[in-house]
Amino acid sequence: MSKLYDLLLEQMNFELESAYIYAAMAAYLDGLNMKGMTHFLEEQVKEEISHAERIKRFLSDVGYTIKYRPLDPGTGEYESIADVFEKALAHEKVVTSRIHALVDAARAEGDQRALNLLYWFVDEQIEEEDTFSTITERLERIDGNWNGLYMLDAELGKR
Repeated sequence: MSKLYDLLLEQMNFELESAYIYAAMAAYLDGLNMKGMTHFLEEQVKEEISHAERIKRFLSDVGYTIKYRPLDPGTGEYESIADVFEKALAHEKVVTSRIHALVDAARAEGDQRALNLLYWFVDEQIEEEDTFSTITERLERIDGNWNGLYMLDAELGKR
């Protein structure tokens, strides 16, 4: 198979690693008793796994052998609630750049099947970055005020 499919396999594994990263973030927030934020990130874990599954199904459907690699959840250490979401936003920007590189590779190879898959991810990344950008902005405005943090916690718990 093509180099593009090797890159897609790596993206599948990266999506699973993203789930681990968000699980570590959720664990940190759970340690702060921020149950709504914990729930929000646990839902993000499920979403990242579903992204990996979407790529896995595509690769399997085109006859590509699925291989898993070890995953790194990072240190799980954060300075604050704001730091968690700032790091989540930065991570989503990395994901976006990776998706764009995959689109470029699919175009270079003329693989319309892969492009169809990847266009869904392009749209998804707009939503992901917007979500984390909004939360990060709100946390900046809250500026560590516990009343505001608890209100945001309750809101994020409704995801």
